Amino acid sequence: MNEQKAANPAVLGLLGYGVSTVLLSLANSGLYAVDGMVLIMGVFFGGIAQTIVAVMAFRLGDTFGVTAFGGYSFLWLSFAFLNIGAINGWWTVSSVAIGWYLLLWMVFTIGLVFASAVAPRMLTIILALTAVLLGSLGIGALTGNAAISLFGGIEGVITGALAIYLAFAFLINEMYAKAVLPVGAPLRA
Repeated sequence: MNEQKAANPAVLGLLGYGVSTVLLSLANSGLYAVDGMVLIMGVFFGGIAQTIVAVMAFRLGDTFGVTAFGGYSFLWLSFAFLNIGAINGWWTVSSVAIGWYLLLWMVFTIGLVFASAVAPRMLTIILALTAVLLGSLGIGALTGNAAISLFGGIEGVITGALAIYLAFAFLINEMYAKAVLPVGAPLRA
């Protein structure tokens, strides 16, 4: 019986995370406003696509993939809907509440950093940078310090770009059946 090889859903998940993160981080860097374009990208590529990836990871028995992509899918969906509701006057969202929201997502991410120590090193680096991103944006929102938020925006562009790199490294390495783009050895064996 010929068993078909399962696809690696992490490629799509990392692209959804990376592209959405770069787009939002460019807005956080002050290049444009967080508007409909950013929020729709967050709903569809950051949210729904990563939810599908989490379901695919579940089918593969990948608990880390379910947790990471499932968690971040709901980060994107909740972030988008928080902003959509605030823009339309359905509810208010204070900067203090956003600050704590982001800091709790930072805690979630720190857990993923430790769990990812046995994964390719680039993934651990991306998650560590994501924790810094969420922490700086959270502290910036709590304190009203625009410089910290700007740092988070710039750092987020780098984080998202690295996620895009890792996605294409996984894809290209699989397509060529060899390590064309490095992803780094795990920090722990």
